[in-house]
Amino acid sequence: MARTGVKKAAIKSPHSKKQREVLAALETAVRRTGLKVSAGQLRFAGLKLKSGSCLLRDKRWLILDKSQPFEDLVDLYRQVLTPQELITCGLPEESVALLIPYLGQAVPAGTDEAA
Repeated sequence: MARTGVKKAAIKSPHSKKQREVLAALETAVRRTGLKVSAGQLRFAGLKLKSGSCLLRDKRWLILDKSQPFEDLVDLYRQVLTPQELITCGLPEESVALLIPYLGQAVPAGTDEAA
């Protein structure tokens, strides 16, 4: 069979463009807080591994399965990123504004939602 020169297509993301933008901004925010992030498909030798955070050689890691539903990935970021870290990590204001609706509990510094 003759080769056509067409390369095998990359694995498509199950997420929309907007969702990919949100996930990229979340990843940037988490990296700016000092966490290491590893994302990919967590299937090895027939095993399906779980996403989550861990401590490895005194460094905090967030391990993500990119094929998980968007809401599950946002929940994982929510577990490791505090509202204060989101506000102070140095992201542009547009990125913070993009992320706040997805993180729910993130509120601007100095406000008290519990009142």
